[in-house]
Amino acid sequence: MKKNKYYIYLVASSYYKDIAKRQIKFASERLNKLFGSKLVLKVVDIEGSLEVPFIANYILKKFKKVDGIITTGCLIKGETNHFDNISKIVAEQLTILSVKFNTPITSGIVSASSKKQILPRTNGGKKDRAVEAVDAIYKLIVSAEMI
Repeated sequence: MKKNKYYIYLVASSYYKDIAKRQIKFASERLNKLFGSKLVLKVVDIEGSLEVPFIANYILKKFKKVDGIITTGCLIKGETNHFDNISKIVAEQLTILSVKFNTPITSGIVSASSKKQILPRTNGGKKDRAVEAVDAIYKLIVSAEMI
């Protein structure tokens, strides 16, 4: 790691507050393990997943020091196609922003058919989406520095 400090933003959708707390906890722990004292972590807590791309865009436009953005949240399928629309829009917009601003943005947003399916993806284990998003941002930053 070449820099003295890495400015990482964690944008956390907290519609499901219990899940959001776990995601923030496990993502923060993993970030501290990987970046150590070089980490400058800013957690931005927002209400829903659809708002995540707006906040990511706002961060990228407002702050000069942004080495990466990790997004977390939870989408649970209901009876309408709202779930499918939000999942697609959020993923597409985060990818567009990442390329536009040349800044890694990773998604720890969990999509599931039921709340029961969420636990294995938010328990701090190997399949935890927030932890996977942290690992991905770390690998992207390291890889970019080597190019």
